[in-house]
Amino acid sequence: MQSYPYNFESDTREAKMTTALLQSPGPLLSQLIEAQRLEEEAVRYPQIEKWADALVTHAKQLPGFLIWPVGAPAERIAGVATARTRGRIEVGLWNAPVDGRTILLFAVAGVTPLSLTLTAEQLRRRGASDVHACGIAITGVASADGIESFRSLADDLAHPANARAA
Repeated sequence: MQSYPYNFESDTREAKMTTALLQSPGPLLSQLIEAQRLEEEAVRYPQIEKWADALVTHAKQLPGFLIWPVGAPAERIAGVATARTRGRIEVGLWNAPVDGRTILLFAVAGVTPLSLTLTAEQLRRRGASDVHACGIAITGVASADGIESFRSLADDLAHPANARAA
């Protein structure tokens, strides 16, 4: 609700400052915005099918893995992967038993591996034996604690021969 007298000059100056700040975001904010844009793109048709197929291709190389989506976009892609394989892959939900299981975390994009690291830690406390991960565009996963291996699905699509060799 606007109170009177209205200070047009002050509001205009604040609006210009906000616009200036948004026009030149810092590097971390730029990375975050790019990660969010990538997540939005990844869950649109037809890209969602491409990423679901890449997830299935990777999961088939790791028989017996329970795929564990990390984040809403990953859940959407894992759902499409489940439908496209007619249920031949197993996707975990937050209440799924994991005791003694090998888990394949799946995330879409992130400027740090924190979501994967925290999820891996939680699953290990619940009894998971091994935790591996894959994703589309996650920064810094090579140094992530608690994750045995990481595969970039984007790299797998860009270099299919390397994906099959892994």
